[in-house]
Amino acid sequence: MKNLKYIFIIIAATLSFNLQANNLNAILDTAAQCYQSSKYEQAIDLYESVLAEGYESAELYYNLGNAYYKSNKFPYAIANYERALKLNSTDEDIIFNLQLANTHVVDKIEVLPEFFLKSWGQSLVRVFTSNQWAIISITSFVIGLILILLFFLSDKPLIRKFTFWIGILLIVEAGFSFSFSDKQKKAILNEPEAIVVTPSVIVKSSPDAMGTELFLIHEGLKIKVTNQNGDWSEIKLSDGNKGWVKTADFVVI
Repeated sequence: MKNLKYIFIIIAATLSFNLQANNLNAILDTAAQCYQSSKYEQAIDLYESVLAEGYESAELYYNLGNAYYKSNKFPYAIANYERALKLNSTDEDIIFNLQLANTHVVDKIEVLPEFFLKSWGQSLVRVFTSNQWAIISITSFVIGLILILLFFLSDKPLIRKFTFWIGILLIVEAGFSFSFSDKQKKAILNEPEAIVVTPSVIVKSSPDAMGTELFLIHEGLKIKVTNQNGDWSEIKLSDGNKGWVKTADFVVI
């Protein structure tokens, strides 16, 4: 009877999963049809409903970004293109549409110059997402271990030499990949990036309305969130300037 009960549970879970998948696909198809019919607000609502259920993908964020762009809601388009890029950092369509959306951003912030080795290292880390680096690390480590095992099992000098050195290189590469994955993850958790969604925001010197006005920023600008105090958040621009704004003035990528 217990085995029969487990079988029923598995069948019920499978049917539930299939129904959810079918419902998800139906919503996405409807959203795509709304987009094609220029019903962009409806498409946005449908895509957002899918995200609210806990589903996410680069394609979903990309399509949502397109719907926001067509609705002239450029800050939200930029935010969703950035989210898509975090999941697929090499997609040319995402990169192009993000660049196109950024042409609507008023603020042109100069990036602080960095030592070229540090800049090169950060560019290398950003080649893949944190999850992709983690997968590369695990794959390299497993293949490296297999090659080291073949080194001990083989009695042919050429095979032993090849498997040993390639295995060592893969294990070292796995360590670097894990480090890159960890750096990306810590950067996201410690200083999450965000997009300003309020048309114009006065950045304050302290987390209160009476704080000194430091400078003005506009919607669509990409910022980093470095601290939080109640309804206020400390932000940092790419040129190094810092200040406090209302948390409601931006959305985290």
